[in-house]
Formats: sequence, structure tokens, C-alpha cells
Amino acid sequence: MFYHAYNGYLENAYPLDELKPLTCKGMDTWGSFSLTLIDSLDTLIIMGNHTEFKRAVNLVLTNINVDANVNVSVFETNIRVVGGLLSAHILSGRVEGMQLHEGWPCSGPLLDLAVKFASKLLPAFNTETGMPYGTVNLRYGVNKFETPVTCTAGVGTFVIEFGALSRLTGDPHFEKIALNALDALYRARSGIGLVGNHINTETGLWTATDAGIGAGVDSYFEYLAKGGLLFHRPKLLQQFYDYEKAINKYIRQDDWFTWVSMTKGGVTFPIFQSLEAFWPGVLALIGKVDDAARILLTYFQINRQFGVTPEFYNLQNHETSNNRAGYPLRPEMIESMLYLYKSTKDPTFLHEATAMVEAIEHGTKTKCGYATIKDVNDYTLEDRMESFFLAETTKYLYLLFDENNFMHNDGTTSRIIDTPNEAHPIDPGMLYCCSSKRAEDITKLQKFEDNIDFISLLDLRDPNFQGMDKDLDKEDLPIEATEVDVGEEQMSPLIEAEIEEQELRWDQSDNIQIPLPTTTATPETNIQVPLPPPPPTTSTSTTTTTNIEISAPDEIIEESPSSSSFSGGVNAEITPILLIDLKSSKSKTELQERVKVNKEVNELISNAKEHDKKQHAAGDLRSNLAGEILQYLIDIRNEYSNLLKISAKLETPSMEDIKVQLAKRKYVTEQPGIEILNDDICVSIERSSDSLALKRMLNIIYSKHIFGKHQIRFIQGPICRPKDAPPKIEEMYFTDKPGKIIVGIKF
Repeated sequence: MFYHAYNGYLENAYPLDELKPLTCKGMDTWGSFSLTLIDSLDTLIIMGNHTEFKRAVNLVLTNINVDANVNVSVFETNIRVVGGLLSAHILSGRVEGMQLHEGWPCSGPLLDLAVKFASKLLPAFNTETGMPYGTVNLRYGVNKFETPVTCTAGVGTFVIEFGALSRLTGDPHFEKIALNALDALYRARSGIGLVGNHINTETGLWTATDAGIGAGVDSYFEYLAKGGLLFHRPKLLQQFYDYEKAINKYIRQDDWFTWVSMTKGGVTFPIFQSLEAFWPGVLALIGKVDDAARILLTYFQINRQFGVTPEFYNLQNHETSNNRAGYPLRPEMIESMLYLYKSTKDPTFLHEATAMVEAIEHGTKTKCGYATIKDVNDYTLEDRMESFFLAETTKYLYLLFDENNFMHNDGTTSRIIDTPNEAHPIDPGMLYCCSSKRAEDITKLQKFEDNIDFISLLDLRDPNFQGMDKDLDKEDLPIEATEVDVGEEQMSPLIEAEIEEQELRWDQSDNIQIPLPTTTATPETNIQVPLPPPPPTTSTSTTTTTNIEISAPDEIIEESPSSSSFSGGVNAEITPILLIDLKSSKSKTELQERVKVNKEVNELISNAKEHDKKQHAAGDLRSNLAGEILQYLIDIRNEYSNLLKISAKLETPSMEDIKVQLAKRKYVTEQPGIEILNDDICVSIERSSDSLALKRMLNIIYSKHIFGKHQIRFIQGPICRPKDAPPKIEEMYFTDKPGKIIVGIKF
């Protein structure tokens, strides 16, 4: 099946993107860079055809133009092109006679090409939220008039490829950009923990609020689970578990998954989509095999009814949905069969896969390939064969029946590990070999070996044991787990000075009498703001404290108005911390308790600072616990301040205010409307690409439906040509890439 379609593509469609299997011609679909060939490279290795792989790689490296003037899907280019090149680069080490780059696997021509393609996608991520636009021009960047609305999967499906690029090349920028987009998307979920189908990447607001696990969303959940497993990121797995809990509560109906409102959870579409078949496979990867098997066995009802999986299936009527009854040779059902069979060895999954092979072979085969089924009810065909048929569908089927394929090894006898991935396999061991984490681990192991005291290990119960704990930092965590990156800069001296001031203040506060502080009112919120006791001083004269601590009521932190926003502990001005408003205390006992709380907070900061100093002295300049604690306290202050502003809007207006508003409204409604505009008004053409017909149509709509509604007579005038020369094409795009990303914050 693979070679019939692969040879048909090369003979009839190459160098175009896809094969048209009914007419045996080619067409460009996703960017005009021989997409099917790139997408098929790793399948050639998995099927053992090393000779053809080397020939195909040479074609790709010779003929692919990364700088073409073509608009491409950011999402599709990443998973098909960048993913295909990365997998081919990683698996090329198994190819006999392959001339590998001297620095392989951390360098090589296929990896270089993947980096070039990924770099072309980076301008799409330069948004206010860090979530990417859906389309980018390979040569010019993002069109200034590009819509910021894209599907959820188009935001959350980058971490595997971008993370692999970062680990292989040592450039963390790609992985951080992908993680930043994931964090922004996770923060945008609804109050019941669901995400919608489409989102505005500039504002972070949802434009389609239907929630499900199918089209437009599916690979987002898939990449959270697989990315968490591949890169050992508990944070991503926790996000997946959070979604799984909400999905099981609102979306799941028995073993089916419907579409619901992301805000209320009510069912909107009782539809099964073929893309949802990925879900059992993901559950199997994270160890929930029994649940995954039950769901997949339920899905087999549809396959037995039609032979293959239709795009949409109405769960109430047990029939296909109108206009969505096709099967474009998708791999999701087969991928889940592969993971479940590897987990259970249940031959049921082999029998179901065999049935799909027969349905595809006898129902979609043409003289030069395999065609999309337009309607599974009568198996009418459509003239298209998408690249994932060779990249995924045939690959997963082959691996299901090839028990001894090298991809099934557990990593003990092969460099290639059966990994959780998208369409293309990624070797986590190879990623580790190229990463900076490996160099750090080697240094720590060498330090341990050089300093370990074997004599002291003879009796671990010895109270005088001073073994490896003095050589290894118990609290030292890898950067992948902490998600913190402050480069090689140490803690700001300003922060250290403020912490020392707090230490001095509380060291001498145990036996002093705390007077009730004077207050002042802030103009913004009209809150009584107590001034804290001044720090101890050796001077006998009375001075006025200029660095004033501002405290909002009851357990809220404030900082001085002149302090800048916190930036991870680097170059930030942090005011001394006063966690509790002392004046709000109503008794001496309560006052003492609040003083105690404030003291404990500052002692915590002091201890964190000492920890940071020890870590810096040991060579770990990333440690910044004191700065993180201060950031958390400032975040609490900001949240409370926003709460006060919002609550102020809830005040009930007085009767006098209501009367004034009604009077204004009546005055406006009684004003006479405009009856006529100048007859010589013209229709402006702002860009050379504007359509005159479109302008005419819009003016008719405005004159009849918009201006007419407000009693405005609109006279359509002549077309006004732009006075200035039309802009150059470079001026219509932006190529700026995201700046440095630290802990999910864009600077």
C-alpha cells in the first residue's frame, strides 16, 4: 500500500505537495515544498528502505526552497515539515552507508533545514499573548492584515518539534516560545476548566466557545501529554490531567465525547468526530489502559458499520452527518490501536486493524494511489491523497503487524526508543545527549566521584556521617522541572539590600512596643493606608522615613509607587514587605499575632536569600528563591488591587445619577437625523490590492442597511485612487520574532 502510493506520488505529482489519485496529477496544498516526500522520509527507514531514503533526502536538501514567496499554515508546516525533517535526522543514524555530519546527532543538514523552517514560523508568535497567528509567509513574515483568530490546536501543537529543536541545537528559544504559548492557552480556559475551538491570539478572547476533543482542539491535548512524557515536564502532564477531569465531567457521555459550551457545559452538538479517536491512544500512553481500551472498543461500532471512520457521526440517529460523511484516510483510529495492542497484546485490535486495511485497499485504491472517501455510505471517492496517509496511516499499520520492528525496542538494545510522539518518532535519549542538561549531570557525577568518602558509607547510621550530602545539592532541580531561567545574572543588589533591611527591622522588634501607625489615604481606592514602624536607627535625631511602605487592608502586600514591575529577580526595585495591616488589629493579642506573621514572612525571605547565596557560591546562578517569593507576594497585592477596582464598579448609582442619564438619553434620541451627505463623496481605495467590486458592494450594504437605519442618506460617489504610491510588499508584513522568554513572561 505504501509503495503503490509513494511511487504514484513520485511519478505523477512530485515536486508538488500532494497526489491527486483519481486523475494521477499533482497539486500544491500547504506550501509548495514537496510535502508528501518530506512527510514520508521516516516511514522509509521504519520499512527498511535505506537506499530510497538516501535518494529522497538528497532530493529534499537539493530542491526545497525555505525562502519561497508563499503563505503557509504555521500549524501544518510545523507538524508535517519540521516534524518530518527532525525525525528523518534522528533516524538517519540507522541508515547503512549514510554519511552523517561530524557533529551528528547535534548537527546535520536535515536538522539545519528544520531549524530554517522553524525560524520562518517564529514571527507568527510575536503577539500580545505569545500565541501564534495561523498563517505566515515564508519570505516576508506575517501580513499586517492577517486575522489573529486561529484554532486551539494551532496554538498548542508545537512543543514536541520546538522542544526537540532546542535540545538538539542547544538553543532554548524554540522550546520557551512553545511553552509560552501553552501557558497562555491554559490561562485562557473557562471557569469550568474547558477551552473553546477558536481564539484571538492578540486579545486572548475566545471567538468560538464550543468545547470538545475533536477537530480544532485534538492535538493540543495530545501534545500536553506527549510533551510532558518526552521532556519530563510534570507541569504539562498536570495541565493534561486538569483538562481530563473537566472533559470527563462535562464532555464525556458514557464512552462517547460530545461538544458542549465551554462556559456552562451544556451539550451543543451530539456528534462523534473521527479526530477524537486519538484520545484512547493518549490515555494508553499515560497508563490508563483499561479506560482507553473500553473507549476504543466503543468506537469500533462505527468502523463495523462503515468499514472506516466517517468524519462526523450523529450519536442520536446512528448515522453520518450531512456533508461530513467522508474518510480522508486518517490515522487516528489506527494509532490508538497500535498503542492499545502494544499495551495489552489483545488480538482484537489486530482484527480491527485488518478490517480497516481491507476497507482501504478495496474501497480507495486507484491506479496511482489511494483516494479520500467522499461518502462512507456509498464509497464515492474524492481526488485527493493527503500526505499523512504515507506519513502516519501506513506507518502505524505496518508497526502493528511488524512485531520485530526496531521501533518496538525499549531502548536497552537500540539507540531508537519507542517514544510518545506526533506523526514522527523523536528519540528522547538523543535529545538528552545534545542538551546542556547532560553536561551539567556529567559535572555533578564527576564531583560526586571525586569527593565521595567510602569509609563513611560503611555505617550510614553514624551520627557523624558527612557523606555525599556535602557534595550534592539536595534542593537542586533540573531546569526542566523548575521552569526557571534567569540566565547567568545573580540576584539584584537592590533586592538583597531590601531583605537585609527587613532582617535588621525584625531582629530588634521582639521587645519593642508597636505604636498604632498614622494613616494616609490613597487617592485611587480611598483606603486608609497605615505606615509601618520605622527601621531601627542609631541616630538620636528624629527623621522622616522617605521609603514608605503602603499596606492595603487585611493581609495584603503593597509596594512603593516608584517601584518597577518585578522581572524574575533581575534589576527590580522591591519595597520592604508588610504582609498584615497592623492598624486593623482590634486587640493586643491580635496585634501580636499579626506582627508574628509579618516577621515569619520576612524570615522566610531571609532564609531564601541565604539559600540563594549558597547556590551562587556553588556555581548555580539560576537559584532565585527570594525573588520568587517576593514576586508571589506582589501578585497577591495586584490581585487584591484589581478586586477593589472591580468592586467599585458594582456600586449602585444614586437616583440623581439615574435621572441625569435618562435625561441625556432622551436628548440624544430626539435629535434630528442627517438627511444627506455631499454628492461628491468618493470611495477611498487604501491599498492597491483592494477590490473595486468589493468596495461597491460594501457601500451598497452601508447605504441600505446601516446609514438607512439611522435616517442618513448616503450618496455613492466616484472611486478615489490612493494619492501615494502603493506600498511595497515588504511593508505589508512584519518579520519581528518574539523577544527573550523567561518563565512564561515575554519581555
